[in-house]
Order: sequence, then structure tokens, then C-alpha cells
Amino acid sequence: MARVVYLDPIDHISGKISRKHRTVYCYLTSTGAKYTQLYTKPAGSPTAAQLVCTSKFRQAAQQTNTILADISQLETYRTQWRTHIQGTHPRYRTLRGFIFAQVYRTL
Repeated sequence: MARVVYLDPIDHISGKISRKHRTVYCYLTSTGAKYTQLYTKPAGSPTAAQLVCTSKFRQAAQQTNTILADISQLETYRTQWRTHIQGTHPRYRTLRGFIFAQVYRTL
């Protein structure tokens, strides 16, 4: 049997269709993922747990940027990432994502 793949007239949409709609259509070029998201305004100020999570994320992002800027640290992470990619089910497909996950675990 033959396999039939139908092509859409539009491959993907990025952004809003119009200002009236709240749905945002997203396309991730690195993986080809297509998804939608809906922005809802938060009802109140962030909780203490949310502030801790935000500061931890910010710290991990800053450390990731410094690692990516330093060649000596970057090479060690790059070799770890390459062995990770060779595994059966690699979770992190980008070097930045792998470094961020490693740094986030240490915080």
C-alpha cells in the first residue's frame, strides 16, 4: 500500500492572525514544532515560590551565557552533549538546552 501525505496550503503561521484574537501561533525552526499559546493576564502579584523559581531560572540563564562565552568550559560541555546525543533517546537536542539543564540541576 502507498502512503499518502497531504500538503497544507500554508505550512505554518507565526504570530497572531489579527489583533482581536488572543491565540498566538508559534513555529520552532530548530525542531519544526508547531504549537499555539494563549496569553492570559495574571490575576495578582507573583507568589514567593514563583519569585524563587524566576530568580533560579534567571541565574541559570546567566551562567549558561557565561559558559557559552568561555571556550574552555564550553568544550567540556560540548563533549558531554555529543555523548548525550549518541544515546538512544537524547532529551536535549541543542547545546544551549543541554548546558542550561546541567546548570539548572546544580542550583
